[in-house]
Amino acid sequence: MQTLRTRQPFAGSTTRARAPTVRASRATAVSVQATIKLYTNPGSRGKIAEWYLAELAIPHELVLLDMRRGEHKRPEFLAINPFGKVPAMTDGDLPIFESGAILLHLANKYGKLSADELGTAAQWTLFANSTLSDAFFNSAQRGTQMPVMLSSLNSILSSKPYLAGDKFTVGDIAVGSYLLYLPLFFPDLDLTKYEHVWGYMQRLAARPTCPAPYKEAMAEALEAASQRAGGGGVMSKLFGKR
Repeated sequence: MQTLRTRQPFAGSTTRARAPTVRASRATAVSVQATIKLYTNPGSRGKIAEWYLAELAIPHELVLLDMRRGEHKRPEFLAINPFGKVPAMTDGDLPIFESGAILLHLANKYGKLSADELGTAAQWTLFANSTLSDAFFNSAQRGTQMPVMLSSLNSILSSKPYLAGDKFTVGDIAVGSYLLYLPLFFPDLDLTKYEHVWGYMQRLAARPTCPAPYKEAMAEALEAASQRAGGGGVMSKLFGKR
C-alpha cells in the first residue's frame, strides 16, 4: 500500500494518502469514487477504522492530528466532531465520529451487507464499544466482568472461527480490536486458558490487514505464553537460554 505525506488539511497535521490495491468487486467499484478522510492519532481507536478500511480496500486519506498542539480543538476539526475527539471521518460531505459509527457507516455503504447481516454487525459493534469495553477497561468492573466476557466469548467461538460463522466480518474487527488490546494493557494476563478466544486472536492478528500494533502485541503475548508454559519463548528457542 503506497503512502504519501502532506501537510494538509490543517496546518501542522500530517496526512497520509492511501491508495490500496483495487479489488475486483462491486464494493470497490463504488468505493474508489469516494473521498474518505480518517482523522486519528496513534493513541486513539482509529486503528479500528483503519483496519476496516483496509479490509474493504477503500482508498482514503489518513490525517494524523497532533493533540499536543491542539489540532483537535481547531474550528476546522470541530466542524467534523464538535467534541474534539478522534477518530472522526468524512465521507464526501458527510462527517461521522465515534469508531463504532464509522464502522457501521462503512459496512452499510461499502460492505454490501444484507439487512440481517447489518443487524448482526450492529450487535457486535455496539457490544464491543459498550459492554466489552467497560468490562475490560473500567477498573470497577474488570475484576468480575472480564472473566465473564472472556468465558462467554470462548463458548461462542468454540463452534465457529468467527463471530458470524465461517466469514470474517466487521463484527470481528470491533470485538477483535478490544481483545487484541489486552496484551498491550495487561501483559501479565494469561489468555491461553480461554482456548478458543486465544486461537481467534491469533487468526485475527494473522490477517494481512491487521494493524501493526495488534500484530506486535500478539507476538509478545505468544512469547509470554511460551515462557509461562516452560518453553523458554521463541527467542530462547532460537538462540538458547543464557
